[in-house]
Amino acid sequence: NVFVIEANPDNDQIEQFHPNNLGYLNYYVAPDKENPLIDVTFDGVHIMDKDIVSSKPFINIMLRDENLYQALDDTSLVEVSMRYPGDAPTTEHKIPFDGNKLRFFPADLTGTKAKNVARIEFRPEFTIDGNDYILSVKAKDKSGNWSGNNSYKVGFEVVNKAAISSFVN
Repeated sequence: NVFVIEANPDNDQIEQFHPNNLGYLNYYVAPDKENPLIDVTFDGVHIMDKDIVSSKPFINIMLRDENLYQALDDTSLVEVSMRYPGDAPTTEHKIPFDGNKLRFFPADLTGTKAKNVARIEFRPEFTIDGNDYILSVKAKDKSGNWSGNNSYKVGFEVVNKAAISSFVN
């Protein structure tokens, strides 16, 4: 890229030599190559694969990017999917952003302490007991960098009936 500045562009001041009024500056714009980061919590806790979660969890998904010029402000950048008990292993049901069950809060880059962080709140209701639930999240930034080669996936179990799940001495 070349930045060009010209003094006296309309020849308001008559000059014998005009080229001395031109300035050229070459510059390079580096592309964004860093991927965004995904952080997922269930009721405020990072769960392990196959952990037990409540039947009405509050799932918070944070998407962070280092690029402070292209805000994470579009729902098309994130895809949230679920696999339910009894589904085929390759089946994933995409969850639509409806503003109620799945809400998107865009990043705000205004202000002096701006951070490029978008937040998604997912409030599902699981009525079927089982350990075959799988949450899948994939995201990208506005430069097209995916959060990883694979989607973030975590399996979990839902138990609706009252029971003791952990007993320690």
